[in-house]
Amino acid sequence: MRIRSTLLTTVVAGMLFGLTACGGANDEQTEPQTTAPTTAAPEETTESDGTTEAAAEPAEIGIKDFEFTLPDSVAPGAEITVTNEDNAAHTVTATEQGDFDTEIQGGETATFTAPSEPGSYPLECTFHPSMTGTLVVE
Repeated sequence: MRIRSTLLTTVVAGMLFGLTACGGANDEQTEPQTTAPTTAAPEETTESDGTTEAAAEPAEIGIKDFEFTLPDSVAPGAEITVTNEDNAAHTVTATEQGDFDTEIQGGETATFTAPSEPGSYPLECTFHPSMTGTLVVE
């Protein structure tokens, strides 16, 4: 009986020791976090002549029956979505300045950013050189 009592006491003591070792308080001291008061930065002001510059409107180029359908013009930096309705892959590639070169698989769309400088940009499909046009950026 004494062995059983000693064994039970040892097991209970071991369990209590294990529980306190695993679930004890965190010894690491954490410093209270303080936050510095924030103030808003002064807004940058500029002289205005009454006109506002809006974000560049997105534009679209269509490809169908091996022909480009181009917008009259696009804004500098506009996002241009190209939709290829043909089964064949095509490109929209600037022929002179090399400002854009986008490949569009058949039946898919792709996007590119219009040049940031205003001007006329001749373009072609590198796979089908008879497909040409001009992207006007203004």
